[in-house]
Amino acid sequence: MLRKTALAFAIAAAFVPAAAPADDSVTPDEVIAKVREAAALLATDGKAALAGIESDGSPFIWKDTYVFVLDCAADVIAAHAVPASRGLKISSLKDANGKFYGAEMCAAADKPGGSWAEYVWPKPVEENGVVVYSKEAYRKVSYLISVEGQPYQVGAGIYNDPLSLQDLDALVPE
Repeated sequence: MLRKTALAFAIAAAFVPAAAPADDSVTPDEVIAKVREAAALLATDGKAALAGIESDGSPFIWKDTYVFVLDCAADVIAAHAVPASRGLKISSLKDANGKFYGAEMCAAADKPGGSWAEYVWPKPVEENGVVVYSKEAYRKVSYLISVEGQPYQVGAGIYNDPLSLQDLDALVPE
């Protein structure tokens, strides 16, 4: 119980927009670097790395975002900082506008070097000591890449980044 509470507070601290200074927001370049770092860890350690990616104190939960891991072939979210999202079917993911975006995320990960996907999603926020989603939904862009030699796709996102998907893809190293 204490670990779950500590994780909830760690996630909440990362997602409270009013408390985070502007320079504490993640940048597209940081997202790309952290996603590639997680992909390298998964390529080496496989399934054993999943718990460390989503655990309390993980270096993959940082600033105002977190890394998540998909298994597109199995249609499941394999690792996620928000426990309620773990194990969800990717094909069931529907954004605030009613768009099913799971297939788009898997397709983005399959592109050489990875790519970005866009959807509309509420921000995780802390409310009375519990991590919940905000009532308002925002544009979210997530960078995803497939893990070589493993069944996983790794991603992380940014809320309200003003860049187009084309501009974001131009930042992806070859």
